[in-house]
Amino acid sequence: METFLPKPKLLPTPKSVKWGNEYLSWARAVFEISSEGLASGEFVFTDLNSPDVSHEQGYILSINESGIFIKAISQVGAKNALQTLRQIALQSGEDGMRYVEIADFPDLKVRGFMLDISRCKVPTMRELALLVDRLALFKYNRLELYTEHTYAFEGHELVWADASPMTSAQYKNLDDICKFAGIELVANMNGLGHMERWLRYPQYQHLAESKAPFICPLGTVRKYPTTFYPDENAIAFIDSLYEQFLPNFSSDKINIGGDEPWELGMGRSKPICEAEEGGKYKLYIKHITRLNDICNKRGKQVYMWADVVMQKPEYSKLLPENITPVIWGYYLDHPYEQQCEYMKNIGRKFLVAPGTSTWNSFGLRWNCASKNIEQACDCAKRYGAEGMLLTQWGDGGNHQPWVPMYVPIAHGAGCAWSETPSEDLVCDVLSKCVFVDESGEFARALCALGRCDIVDKLFCFHHKMFFADAENAKKLAEEYAYVDLNALEGAVDFAASMAGASKISSPDAEACLNEIALSAQMIKWALNKARGDFSTDTTEQQVNLKFIASEYERVWLMRARLGGLAESVGKIRTIRADIF
Repeated sequence: METFLPKPKLLPTPKSVKWGNEYLSWARAVFEISSEGLASGEFVFTDLNSPDVSHEQGYILSINESGIFIKAISQVGAKNALQTLRQIALQSGEDGMRYVEIADFPDLKVRGFMLDISRCKVPTMRELALLVDRLALFKYNRLELYTEHTYAFEGHELVWADASPMTSAQYKNLDDICKFAGIELVANMNGLGHMERWLRYPQYQHLAESKAPFICPLGTVRKYPTTFYPDENAIAFIDSLYEQFLPNFSSDKINIGGDEPWELGMGRSKPICEAEEGGKYKLYIKHITRLNDICNKRGKQVYMWADVVMQKPEYSKLLPENITPVIWGYYLDHPYEQQCEYMKNIGRKFLVAPGTSTWNSFGLRWNCASKNIEQACDCAKRYGAEGMLLTQWGDGGNHQPWVPMYVPIAHGAGCAWSETPSEDLVCDVLSKCVFVDESGEFARALCALGRCDIVDKLFCFHHKMFFADAENAKKLAEEYAYVDLNALEGAVDFAASMAGASKISSPDAEACLNEIALSAQMIKWALNKARGDFSTDTTEQQVNLKFIASEYERVWLMRARLGGLAESVGKIRTIRADIF
């Protein structure tokens, strides 16, 4: 009969795990391991030519009376085994590590994470390094930093002067950190739409498709042009940026964006687009093909967002065969099934890109995030996608706290590698291996905070209410009059108390606790506004808003650079500019 011994929780869940009934003592397993990384081993034996392993990223990990043994056919597989070993060690007690035999490999080849660093918040290098370490722990193998203007381009200082951008030296340093962790740092820079950070300045407006202001498809009034006019001048300009940007990356890949070129066909290109059927899409593909050419010239394989070609899927066949579309969609009704099936049927490589559902919230939309990730990964596996790129955006000023994204990161790791993990498994592994929280309460507090809302799409109710003017706040309150605001506030207090009572001791514990305390204050302020103080005229609401703005600045600087803070906190101060 098997003796009951505690079993470490592993995420992603391995394909095969057989636990033994004894321990390898720490005295015999002499290697250094911590929450920040596995250093080196004197008792870890590695075979990189094992006939027992067939998958390039697969491994066999054995812990027994003779020591620790790793079998793989590549360094990639061996590093994946070390991350599993790391999770086991971080959850093991004074007796040592329990004997185990694990055979494992991933379902999806690519398991990537994309972080938006162009919507105000550029993390410090320390925070980026900590993120890389945690991505490696969950066996992610790709990282992209979404870039519009937050790189220190020489000759374009006007665009990034107040952004605290990434520098060449910092990217090269990050590239080295990623390589050590087994993660590929992939260049990401938009080359058509979302260029308002450039096109707002007269020096660059000759590159614009049309003038602003205009109302984009999201219903937002855009003060500045956002889309390049796709001609030779735009290509030459982007190529000059690539010349500075791309040498910082050892990867042979680039994500060129290409999403949401809202004005395309509305301005200078309108006659061209109207001249023939499908003119807008053909012009778009011509521009993407040119971008592909200049990237190939620089030794880079191209990935691109697939939203435009998915509007008229038949035109996707015109894309060069060496371009990999990335199908993105962040809500429960996104047609992943149809879009993935279409890509499979035309024989094209592709990725799926679900989201963390943290943006436009003060926590996250956890139900939306978990189901969206599960759906995307399920379709990716069934229709033969290369993999998953989990996205973390910062729309509207990046007002969401940083730490909640680790819940969908852990969940996404499990879904992409193997089976869908339970919420308990996600929280247990985060508690032991990331937050170093003996109570296990902090990760569960993040999930609880992620349920303190009634809206799953685009904006959280509390986030939208927080920033709404008096007229729109009243309309929003009437639309959601059925909501029990007291119950919502009680749920927020419960989540905040769970976080506060935790025993989190990770390197960023102070930032984590401060972020959740501030988030709770912001949500409760919005709920008070929803109760009828639409103009925030009461003294209490005004005092609390001033406190929030001040605390927001302090907490921001615990993880992020100064650049972008004034713009982000400015959106809070604009709510009642007269009191600041």
